[in-house]
Amino acid sequence: MTMRQTIGRAANNTAARGLARRQERIGTRSEAGVMPGYAPEGGATGDGASDGASAPRALPGWRRALLRQGVVLVLLIGLVVVARERIAALDVAAIKAALATVSVLQWALALGATALSFAALARYDALVHRMIGTGIAPAPARRAGWSAIALSQVLGFGLVSGALVRWRMLPGLSLVEASKVTAAVAASFLAAWAVLAAGALLVAPVALRGLPAATVQGLAGLALATGGALALLALARPSLRIGPLGLRLPAPPVMAQILGLAALDTAFAALALWALLPAGSVVPLAALYPAFLLALGAGFVSGTPGGVGPFEMVLLLLLPGLDQAPLLAAVLAWRVAYYGLPAALAVALVLGARPRAARIALPAPRPLRAAFLAPDVPLPTPVLWALDAAREAGHPAEIGLHAQGEHGLLFDPGTGAGWLIGRAPGLMAALLDPFGPARATPGLIATLGARARAEHRTPCLYKIGARSAALARTAGWQVAPVGRELWLDLDDFTLDTPTRAGLRRKLRKAAKVGVTVAALPPDALPLAELARLNTDWSTARGGERGFSMGRFAPAYLTTQRVFAAQHAGQIVGFASFHAAGPEWVLDLMRPGPAAPDGTMQALILAALEAARAEGAARLSLAALPPDPDHLRGPAARLWRFAGRNAGARGLAQFKDGFAPRSRTLYLATPGRAGLALAALRLARAIHRPAALPPAPSVSVAPDLTTSTPATPLAETLRRAA
Repeated sequence: MTMRQTIGRAANNTAARGLARRQERIGTRSEAGVMPGYAPEGGATGDGASDGASAPRALPGWRRALLRQGVVLVLLIGLVVVARERIAALDVAAIKAALATVSVLQWALALGATALSFAALARYDALVHRMIGTGIAPAPARRAGWSAIALSQVLGFGLVSGALVRWRMLPGLSLVEASKVTAAVAASFLAAWAVLAAGALLVAPVALRGLPAATVQGLAGLALATGGALALLALARPSLRIGPLGLRLPAPPVMAQILGLAALDTAFAALALWALLPAGSVVPLAALYPAFLLALGAGFVSGTPGGVGPFEMVLLLLLPGLDQAPLLAAVLAWRVAYYGLPAALAVALVLGARPRAARIALPAPRPLRAAFLAPDVPLPTPVLWALDAAREAGHPAEIGLHAQGEHGLLFDPGTGAGWLIGRAPGLMAALLDPFGPARATPGLIATLGARARAEHRTPCLYKIGARSAALARTAGWQVAPVGRELWLDLDDFTLDTPTRAGLRRKLRKAAKVGVTVAALPPDALPLAELARLNTDWSTARGGERGFSMGRFAPAYLTTQRVFAAQHAGQIVGFASFHAAGPEWVLDLMRPGPAAPDGTMQALILAALEAARAEGAARLSLAALPPDPDHLRGPAARLWRFAGRNAGARGLAQFKDGFAPRSRTLYLATPGRAGLALAALRLARAIHRPAALPPAPSVSVAPDLTTSTPATPLAETLRRAA
């Protein structure tokens, strides 16, 4: 059996085992009524967080609940003490009389403003569902969202009641996922409310007892600065961990949408209250809005149903110019229009919802048209055929990264074209050049941009060649150099050139101390030794890189060509390569601490000879950062600064020692500002990659006894020369 046949059989076996595992996982999810797909940020294939199928956390203990209720009780008592004089002066008869004076037109205006407010707040849910990746369509998400909010603001216990309503009204949504959506909606509204309240107080400060207007404005400015800092932090570190608490910040565009929805929601809610004030009221809407926001926040934090009590007390404190009776009458009418009627309608919708068990069903299959295929979904036969054809053509060989199970595919069955798609927090990247006919590339670029916008991610093309970059420019995307691929032409490669004198010296040193190189069979890899070398290497360098770079994984290595170097009876280094027809691409390089000088050069040379013997035309040494001497402006300074790293310089010297040819690789995004944002998120995804998904087990060989015989390095040197 030839080496190609051995590796092909091992790759097929590994793929079959992987597909079986994936089908088993998908079957489990499908039984729960969830269409299998690619989980966005925060899902199982996003940034490492668990999805809705994960086990719920334990409920807070009675001590924590008692503490929270105690804090709420103290706040209520404090408000009563502060407003005790005004509460004592309430005239119930006057309130009833003022309520009777509310006209039909006022009721109509209040109900219209209420409808507009609920139309805005319903969109919180559609936004959060898309951000979390539940797969729920926008229309049912909005319907369940406003129903949950309408009921929870009347019943209280918003996190519990809201989660139960969403869970009942949305088939396929687990109770854990419904709780996550409810918590995310509440947290996003509270954050947006804080920014809106601070902005309103900064422009029109209200009179607060014991706090002059300048102090109020200063506190408001501080709150706005904090919000701006969080927005900047979301650009650099969208995922944070504070002890056991994980915090995922939404992207700035999502923050802007949340803030806009909150502004519409609260503005129309305040308009509904303002419309119900007595006709002779002298309070303009601009003056009522800041007081309304503070009262709304007090009611929200208190946790009482509808904020009853704190809401009215804060309004009485902040609007001393209004008579109490007309104001409280307007608040009472507002509660009927804004709380009572929506809650009654929500009850009808919730009771009319059919039982969950009767509604669980898989969605009807849709035509596969430029579809996104998740890593945990078995690839359809047309995709497998297209991938096999791409491998045979060698365009590009690095598509083998798909075997790690981390990235999905964007595939167009009409043309057989596809693209490797990677997701990271706030980012959707098409990696490398696409495979298939070039005429399909513009459509794939457009589909990628639309899908990324729908998921509130920054779309980009990363490490693409000149042809893909030109098509991206034609589509209106901004393009910048991001690297240079170094490669060797195997037809005319020889060591006997002045430019490779340093390489010859390195190889002679390795040969002199007795380094030998062997090609390892994929079905009997010495995984224990390779894992030890990988651990030593990654520990010395602060961990493995990922996302667009391969990482050590046993099943992944079985799909590659692996070469090991031995010295004194031990493996002292190894290298792996993507092999696809006419092209081989260097992937993993793992020299051990005991590797003699020239070991890695010997590994590359052995792989080169093997690739040439199998008819390959080129061997890629993978990418390096661009040469700053060929750049201008800020990009030249940036890459010159990045090149100061000793590890980067050493890697460049190692690869340049082969006197390779080079081609420029590019980064492309729809806008100029997106280039910097995509580069920032790519750097984070590469240097801090998410954990790889579990893979099927493979056989473990304790030593090299089943590998191919080691080729003496002196013989390899003679052949290469």
